[in-house]
Formats: sequence, structure tokens, C-alpha cells
Amino acid sequence: MQKINQANTYLFDLDDTLYSPKLGILKQVESRMHKFISNALSLPLPEATLLSNQYYKQYGGTVKGLIKHHHVNRDDFIHYCHDINMTKLKAQPTLGQQIDQLAGRKIIYTNSPKHYATKILTELALIDCFDDIFSLEDANYELKPHNSSYQTLCNKHAIDSHNTVFFDDQLRNLKPAKTLGMTTVWLTGSEQVVPNLDYKADYEANNLTQFFNLLQAS
Repeated sequence: MQKINQANTYLFDLDDTLYSPKLGILKQVESRMHKFISNALSLPLPEATLLSNQYYKQYGGTVKGLIKHHHVNRDDFIHYCHDINMTKLKAQPTLGQQIDQLAGRKIIYTNSPKHYATKILTELALIDCFDDIFSLEDANYELKPHNSSYQTLCNKHAIDSHNTVFFDDQLRNLKPAKTLGMTTVWLTGSEQVVPNLDYKADYEANNLTQFFNLLQAS
């Protein structure tokens, strides 16, 4: 794990990476997404769910399909979907200490909006662990795993990808990072893994705390 310790930049996904997917935070977001579509387009909820999934696969993000085909207001959609109950999120002091021990820059890299990411980090008591949040807005609404999102991130923060480690629970998000030369760590505890992807991360662990424990022991 020498490359982990020698990196100068550490990128962290947010949802289902800094907290357990078992808390169901993203499921709340998805549920509100489907409700928004149902209400906005006057569709039964099952049809709204299917349409959301279709646009996600087709455009890499449901909102892009909604804007293109239905002229939905982007900000209204994003704020509605991310207005969720976060009471299940608790402070993570051990994880915070482990992140603080990393010598390089620490940046959140998320497909979520800035206000939501800030609130999540505050609930987890991890907000002071990170140097910046690179959010949906910063990526010009291009979502991981689209290449343009990674390029915008690297340009904004002058990232040397060969000295960067990227942690994410979605294997498909790690593939473009690896292509750029980043060291990739897949947190396999997510329930949203894309199966049969022709790619293998450099390292795997169930969660971040487990990974950092392994790193310390190596």
C-alpha cells in the first residue's frame, strides 16, 4: 500500500462511502426523485421510476433526461430530491481521525449538490477534514463516470492523477479515474454496485474504516 501513503491528493466520494449504505440515505433521494417525476409529469409512481432509470442509463443522470425531454426546472428537481431526513447520520470521530492522518489534500468528489454535501459532512462531523467539496455544480452538472467531470475536477484543483487516490463505492466511477492514472479504492459495502463491469480496482475494502485499519497494519 505504498502508493496510498505517498499520494498528495485524496478524493472521496460522499454518499455510501463516508457512511454505511444501510442507513438508506440515497434511497430517500431516489424515492423523492421518483415522486417529483410522478407529480411533474402526472405519471403513476411505477412509470416514473422506470423513466428515471431509463434516463439515468441513457444520459448518466436522470435530471439531464428530464430537462431535455420535459423542460423540468433543474434547481427545483435537485432541491426537492435532496430535501431528506438525515437523523440517522451520526458523528464519525474514528473515521475523522483516520482521514486527518493522510498527509495530502483531501477533497470530496460527489455527484450531489453542494448544500447537500455540506449538510452530510456536518452531520458526520467530518466537514473540517476536507479542503474542498467538488460538487455537481462544480462539474457543470456532468456526473461521474463521465470523463468530462474528472477533467473539470483535475483542472480546477491542478491534480496530478498519478499521485492521487480515489475512494468510491461505485466501481464504474473508479474506472475513468484509473484510466487517468489514479490509485483506486473500491468500498464494496454499497448495495448499488454495477455487476459484470470489466474493471478491477487497485484495492478493495468493505468500508473506509476497515481500509484505513488495513493500511495502518501494513
